[in-house]
Amino acid sequence: MPPTLDVRPMPNSPLVSVIMPVYNHERYVVAAMESVFAQTHRPIEFIIIDDGSKDASAATVRERLDRTPLPEGITVHFESRPNKGAHVTINEGLAQATGDYLSILNSDDAYLPNRLERCLSEAQAQEARMAFSYVEPIGDDGTPLGVEHPWRHWYADVILQELDASPSISSLLLQYNIGISTGNFLFHRSLLEDVGVFEDFRYAHDVDFLLRVCLVEEPIIVREALYLYRFHGANTISENDRKIGLEYEEIVYRYLTRTLIEPPRNPFAPSLDRWPHVFSSTPILPHLAKALDRLVKEPTDTTQPAETSNKTANDFPSPDGRRVTLVSHELSYSGAPVLLRDVAKALRREGVTCDVLSLQGGPLVKEFADIGCKVATEGPFTLFLGRVGRFSRRMSHDGRIPTLLRRVLARGAWLFEGVANRLRRWRLAARRTRGPILINSFASWPIALDLLEKRRDDPAFWYIHETYDPRIFIRTPRLYSRFQSLVDSGTVTLLFGSDATRSVWAKTGFDGHVRYWSGMPRALMASDAPVKKPKRVVLSVQSTGTRKGTWGLLEAFALGRREGWIPSDVELRIVGCHPPSWNTFSRDLLRRAHEDDLRGAVRLVGTVEPHLLEAHYREAEVYVQTSIMECLPLALLNAMAHGLPIVSTDADGCREAIIDGRTGRLVPPRQVRQLARAIGDLLEDPDTARTLGKAAQTAFQETFALEATVQPLLETLFPTSNSRK
Repeated sequence: MPPTLDVRPMPNSPLVSVIMPVYNHERYVVAAMESVFAQTHRPIEFIIIDDGSKDASAATVRERLDRTPLPEGITVHFESRPNKGAHVTINEGLAQATGDYLSILNSDDAYLPNRLERCLSEAQAQEARMAFSYVEPIGDDGTPLGVEHPWRHWYADVILQELDASPSISSLLLQYNIGISTGNFLFHRSLLEDVGVFEDFRYAHDVDFLLRVCLVEEPIIVREALYLYRFHGANTISENDRKIGLEYEEIVYRYLTRTLIEPPRNPFAPSLDRWPHVFSSTPILPHLAKALDRLVKEPTDTTQPAETSNKTANDFPSPDGRRVTLVSHELSYSGAPVLLRDVAKALRREGVTCDVLSLQGGPLVKEFADIGCKVATEGPFTLFLGRVGRFSRRMSHDGRIPTLLRRVLARGAWLFEGVANRLRRWRLAARRTRGPILINSFASWPIALDLLEKRRDDPAFWYIHETYDPRIFIRTPRLYSRFQSLVDSGTVTLLFGSDATRSVWAKTGFDGHVRYWSGMPRALMASDAPVKKPKRVVLSVQSTGTRKGTWGLLEAFALGRREGWIPSDVELRIVGCHPPSWNTFSRDLLRRAHEDDLRGAVRLVGTVEPHLLEAHYREAEVYVQTSIMECLPLALLNAMAHGLPIVSTDADGCREAIIDGRTGRLVPPRQVRQLARAIGDLLEDPDTARTLGKAAQTAFQETFALEATVQPLLETLFPTSNSRK
């Protein structure tokens, strides 16, 4: 064993324990040791643990300790043992340490001579228990990296974020590890009692420890480069960027989960209800976006897909010569695009060839292609122009940018977005084929007007699902006049998804025909085998938002639990939540769902592929539709098809499907108490619930099933070819 020298601590100079795990760093370990011996602070307890190095690191440490006496005021404890990993070795050193303050040093890095003194002084002056400093990056030979080195550029950007953009170090750590390394930490030993030891992360245990500290208190930065951070070929951090990203994602996910369970003690620590602009005003890096989105539960496939979900073009009848162009504003899994997908399937079964034009792409592109539809969306050039325009517009609102430059950016945004929109419309309009055209959703108007004016000789139909005045969308007299001219001239016939929607539009001078559509057969293809229900579930399927009444649903469920109308063993399951990485409303829902009166009783599920919804409907005991404005939601019709007892708001088309007391229960929108009582009544009275569910299923089969809706749509699109049915 090397000699040790015990020195009595100097007055008002606390003992600092430096823990140095060593692994395969024989070239650098002596320099690391010398940097500790050269510290201006005393006393120091230096704990060195060789973690089973395969090179001569252990022998090199012993040789240095034996060669010269230790400096005054420094004691050394050294051991070498089999490999256990970095975090285990650090934790062993922390357990052995007796100092008031603890510091870690990587065996390939080094301290500058006054590092411990400066960090300790700042920590005591600011009454902080965690401190770290700026770092100086050095190369394999110990010389500073050049100013052109990419890492220097990255680090400079992080420092600028800390100085000029981020409201706190805690907030910055969710995106960037400004602490850089465990070797850059100095902290009071009492922190270990509050946050625990280092956890089992190979690459990012430093970030994990820092973020757990941030839950308790805000770290401080000493704005001096006091730590030499070495770059060489054997750096662990250079091994695998993907794995590092996965660890960072997991760490941030754990942090955010803790903030949902209990508010951080640190007032500067970000959470979903604190420092909201941290998440919305700066670009969110992939690991943070994924961690946020994991807070909404990922859907799982617990049932077999519906019969048609795996069909391909070869499974449909040969084309009979009829052809239709289907137009959409997007191809996501939201209601209107899914409806159009189901229309395409139904038409393909009847031998109709379908071409699809969409302003934006999405996951349904593949599904349309699989059933034999030709799909055209915006090209890469217009996509690029649109992104540049949106970026310019966002930057034009950044107050840190000079006013003149912001005006230039705003003008550029107008130019880029305008050119992109014009090219997008020209490109799609040129791809329309002969035959009827069916435009889905009034949101498709930016392409629809061009298409209709370009081809006036084929019948055209506009399927409207929006239950409000068209002037809400089209706000210039010129565009509105174009739309009105197309309707008045008979160039386009308006179709409506519900009579309520038709009534609203008729009041503004635009009438048409109601064509109900669900896309589902009378007899669902799911298995009739009983489903094991581990808990009672109140289900709502919705793309969460104000229009869907999601917040009111949460408050009604909470009120029902408090009043005893809804039993404590019932789960509220909301399926279709938008990713919280970009949707601020979803973050609000997460926060509310984790408050004391709802914690553990609400399950928020992300967007689910349509065929995976089957499991959720089959596990539900009651279905709830809480929209404040609605044409006729597919999710509600799906619940009717499954024979579920339903509580719905009486918004627009919902009251055409649900008759209060006959096919379900109706309540006014945003009336929390009435909604809570209605849900509780159906849970309490299963006989009435079954009766209402059965009546809803019968109403669906008679009015909304495929068998009742396909033929009217075919007669509308092809009035002279009905005999082909």
